[in-house]
Amino acid sequence: MSESSPLSIGEAEEMLDGLPLVAVLSGSIEEMKRMRAQCLAAGIPVLMGCPPGAGKG
Repeated sequence: MSESSPLSIGEAEEMLDGLPLVAVLSGSIEEMKRMRAQCLAAGIPVLMGCPPGAGKG
């Protein structure tokens, strides 16, 4: 697979499993979804979700 091949969400999850991740701390859901789609289309593995403990307290 070349670096420019589009990735699926599942492929990105497999590639990033166990690696340290960088959190995005601001932005709307729509912006984050657009960024994820653009990264995956460019072959850049990316995940989107809530960090553990988010929204509690």
